[in-house]
Formats: sequence, C-alpha cells, structure tokens
Amino acid sequence: MKQFIRVFLALGIFLTSVLSAKATGPYDSYAILHEKDSAIVENFAIWYKVDSIDINPNYLDNRRQMDHIIHYLETSPRIDSITIYAWSSPEGRYSWNKYLSKERAKSAKKFLLRHSPDSAKLNAGKIHISPIAENWQGLVRLVEENYVRADREQVLDILYDQNITDQVRKTRLQKLDRGRSWRYLIDNYMPQLRTATWVCVWVEAPPVLPNPGIRRDTLICHRGTIITPPFPEKPVLTEKKMLFAARTNLLVPALNVGLEFPIKNNWSFGIDYYYPWAVSKQNRWCGEMLGLFVDAKYWIPGEKYEWTKAQRLQGHAIGIYSGAGYYDYQNIRHGYQGEYIDTGVDYTFSLPVGPEDNKWMRIEFNIGFGWIRTWARHYAPSYDYTQLIKDQGVKNLVFDYFGPTRASVSFLLPISATCKKKGGNR
Repeated sequence: MKQFIRVFLALGIFLTSVLSAKATGPYDSYAILHEKDSAIVENFAIWYKVDSIDINPNYLDNRRQMDHIIHYLETSPRIDSITIYAWSSPEGRYSWNKYLSKERAKSAKKFLLRHSPDSAKLNAGKIHISPIAENWQGLVRLVEENYVRADREQVLDILYDQNITDQVRKTRLQKLDRGRSWRYLIDNYMPQLRTATWVCVWVEAPPVLPNPGIRRDTLICHRGTIITPPFPEKPVLTEKKMLFAARTNLLVPALNVGLEFPIKNNWSFGIDYYYPWAVSKQNRWCGEMLGLFVDAKYWIPGEKYEWTKAQRLQGHAIGIYSGAGYYDYQNIRHGYQGEYIDTGVDYTFSLPVGPEDNKWMRIEFNIGFGWIRTWARHYAPSYDYTQLIKDQGVKNLVFDYFGPTRASVSFLLPISATCKKKGGNR
C-alpha cells in the first residue's frame, strides 16, 4: 500500500509539473520537473534526417541511444511514466514542421512499445507525447555556444527578439549575408535539432548499464530541473558529401552513360555519351548514332526536396543542354549518314528512391525542347550489301528541326565520400 501511494504521488507531481510549467526565458518551453528524491529521471534521444519520421540507426548517435533504450526497457523493474517530446528544425513551413514533430513522437512511441518485452509493464497508456513544432530553443543554445561568424550579434539579436513571430524571425535570418548565414545554420546546426526525447520516471532506481564505457545520463531530479532537448554527445567531426552521380537513360538501356556533378547548393553540370547501334545479318539495314551531350541545371529550392551535402540532385530543375554527334541509318535500298548539333532548354524532376530511411538513389525524368541541325549524305548499298555507294547526284542535305529533342528516364547512382567537416561540430 505504501509503495502504491509513493507511485501515485510521484506520477501526480510529474504530470502536474508538466501541465503547469512556466517558461523561464523567451524560448524555454519545456517542463520543469518537481520530483521527490526517490524518483529517478533518465533522458534518451533519437535524431531524424531532414523530412524523415523514421528512425535510422546509422544517423548521428542513434545506434548508441537505441542500445541504451532497449537495455533499460528489458531490465527496468518499474517504469512509472514516459513523456516523449519531439522537435523539428526551424527550416521549412511551420505546418509541415508541426506535422513532422507529431509523427516523430508517434514513431518514437512505436519504437518503445515494439521493444518493450512486457506490455503490462509498459503499455501505450503510460506513454504520453508532447510534440513541439520547431526547435528554436535548441538553435539558440547552439548559436550561443558555437557560432563565431562575423554576424554573431545580429543572429543573436534576431533569436532573442520576443516581439516578432517565428516566421518573421526565420525571414530575417534568411536575409542575413545574402542567405549565407541561414545556409550555415542549416548545414551545421539543424541536424542536431531534429530529435525526439523521452523522459522516463521511476520510483525505483533503474539498473546500472553493464558497459561502463557508455555514460548514463541519469539525473536525480531535484526541484527546478529543466528538461531541454539534448544534442549528440560526441562531436560529429566528419560528414557525408555527394561528389557526383553516374546515370544512364533507361529509354536507351545499356547504350549510354553519363555523369552529373552537383555544384554549390542549387546547380549541377552533366555530361552524357550515347552510342546506340544495331546491324542486321547480311547488312541489309542498320541504325547507329553517336553523341556527346552536356547540360547545366538550376535546381529550384524547396522544402520537400531540400539539398544537403549528403542528399542532392533531387526535386525540380530547369536547364540548358547542347550536344553533337554522328549517325548512320540504312534500310534495304537507301541510307543516310551525317552529323548533327542539338541545343535547347529542358525540365527535370529527380525523385529520391531507396529504403524508406535512406533514399539515396535517384530516378530522373527529363524532357527538352530545342533545335537540331543536321548535314546528311545519301547513299545506296551495293547488291550484296558489302559496299556503300554515295549518290553523286544529290548534294549534302541540310535539315533544321524545332520541337521536342530530348527525353529521358534516367537511373542515377550517387557516389559519396565521408570527409572532415569544416569547422568541426558546430
């Protein structure tokens, strides 16, 4: 009976404090816990890739955290309650970020239930979710601790300003230094802000981890302890960067090869070599075309297909292309050989494909409109199809064509490398 009263009081104090907590600063909106010394709180965290709600064990510190969580679920004798806080990073639309934080909290809850060995000990009723759309609080903390660019004071002034909305705050940050400051925040800080944190409360001490090399983040919770979103414990000194992608047009299978190189944040340059050819037995007909093409694309910035250093060549793009080559087409009685040049504008949509938690491959759809000029020479095959006889009575023909000149459904295989992160883990 006494133990039941202790559990009831601890749970009541915890829930009351969560519901009645007051902010201690312009961005502190997390629960202030008031617990008896017998209640022990443990912080766990999982980080998410941009626009993702699925838990990827290979992302940041997730593997260690997942092992940590599973161990506690398997061995803890008494879990009183779990509250899950979930955040999205501030870039993107607020409505989308609100959706992401809610779905991340749900996925974290599913993870806990899936790895709980005893549904009676930990069931859905003991797990509460508290999604918070945008993690401005975490961004403030990271900027205060790490930001060293020349406009540091301007960035902090915008973040501290309590008289503007978050959307205005975001717009002002995006305009600083022609967008470079906002891009710096996205590249260096945003991945650490996309997280789900859950706070476990016991009235009996949880077991000690068997591996002393893994630090326990246990807090004996005293009056006034603030739960804030954690960051990866170990500095991330390396990062994955897409170097280029190999591609082939599936409409001309195995008879073309190309490379596409991402440049900066919104550009790419590509080069393709086409060599389709076919010859029938006894040389009665043939079709051959060799061509070398180059293209340049501007990728339209977007929230769903936002570029990062590791994930590029995705979304919508407009571009220009140009190429030249040689062809030879012959039927039973006539044939044409010649050269051509081709130039125009095109539209591209590149769709990420792959495993749900790591869509690193691409399918690229492209259509282009432009101009082709060709110089053609007519010939006729000999009766035994062993020689080609030039038509002396017909001069070289010049043809011009305007219209659709380019179409492809290409498979892209990105090539990436892990390199040292500039500036360390900022």
